[in-house]
Amino acid sequence: MDTKRVLIKKAWWQKPKALFSFFLIMLFTALYFYSQKFTSADLHVNSDHLLFSQVKQGPINVSVSGYGVLAPENIQWLAARVAGRVEQVLVKAGTQVKQGDIIALLSNPELQQQSEESRWEQETLIAQLEALKVDLDSNLLQQQAKVLQARFAYETASLQLEAETQLINNNTGVVSQIDYKKTQMNVTQLKQTWQIQQKLYDKFSINMQAQIKAKNAQLNKLSKILQRAEERVASLSIKASMNGIVQESDLKPGQQISVGGLIAKIADPKSLFAEIQLSELSIGDVVLGQPAIIDTRNGKVKGEVIRIDPNVIDGNVQVDIKIIETLPNNARPDLSITAKIKVSELTDTLYIKRPAFVRANTSSSLYRVDQKGFARKVIVQLGQGSVNQIQVISGLNFGDKIVLSDTSNWQQHNTVLLN
Repeated sequence: MDTKRVLIKKAWWQKPKALFSFFLIMLFTALYFYSQKFTSADLHVNSDHLLFSQVKQGPINVSVSGYGVLAPENIQWLAARVAGRVEQVLVKAGTQVKQGDIIALLSNPELQQQSEESRWEQETLIAQLEALKVDLDSNLLQQQAKVLQARFAYETASLQLEAETQLINNNTGVVSQIDYKKTQMNVTQLKQTWQIQQKLYDKFSINMQAQIKAKNAQLNKLSKILQRAEERVASLSIKASMNGIVQESDLKPGQQISVGGLIAKIADPKSLFAEIQLSELSIGDVVLGQPAIIDTRNGKVKGEVIRIDPNVIDGNVQVDIKIIETLPNNARPDLSITAKIKVSELTDTLYIKRPAFVRANTSSSLYRVDQKGFARKVIVQLGQGSVNQIQVISGLNFGDKIVLSDTSNWQQHNTVLLN
């Protein structure tokens, strides 16, 4: 008796060919959707190498930053007033000095000789003046004696005339008319002689004063020449003109210095201000009086904008900032610093971290990232900005995510797939 054979039908996934066909269909389907996703993007970029920012809302401080140095407000350059050779350098750059401290010594034998010769001439002239005074005083005394003699002779003759006049009036006959006339003539002559001697005395006194005055003028002239010569000799000692720090001094012993040659630069470390270089693109919102923060890398101090240079040099504009707080101990002239100037404060606005390639108050192309991983180019109107943040006026909404990294190479693509 034959046994009936029963055939069991296998499921489709148990059939190798069917299972292979299924996986093949699934693979093609996945490749299709994947290719559709890729073909919808113009560019594919690895997101691991990108920086992103999210649109936030709130207050931001609008500021601009720059770099620069501390500069002394009070600077004095010491220049050689006389030519000379450097004998000794007593102070080098970086040394704290006080007014009157000797920085260097110069030598000039010719100046020293001129000073000595002027001193000798002055001493000679002083001796001549003293001798002249003695001689004039002697002559003046002699003339004074002549005046006294003439006066005495006149007064004696006048007494005789009075006596004779009484005798003539009494008709005594003791004095003849001839003798009386002679006495009258003698009195008149002696009076004139006395008056002449007195005038000679007065003239001699005036002449004496004139001679002494002329001699004193010569002495004063020579004294000024000597004074200038001594000042020139004293100028061989180069002294600090104020309290401060010697910033520059390249003197070397034996060096020949000409008149007007620079000796040293002295700066007052207590009168420092900040010289900041700002980009010409960010200078537009900076005005006088705006507050600033100066970073010396050892502390921060407050400041105030006091000057804006009208010229642009190498793309930068210099801004001077007055320091209104006490500087740290490391502050000194030419110290490298950074400064942040507060331009304005926005109380409630949309803002993002500032991309490196955008400018304030302009329209820029930014890439907004959606939930599917696509970065799509949008036009965003930007407002005021600081170093790290910038205001969003339109084109983005709160919570949107954008690409912060440099996308200048993407600008020809409207959509970028972030892998």
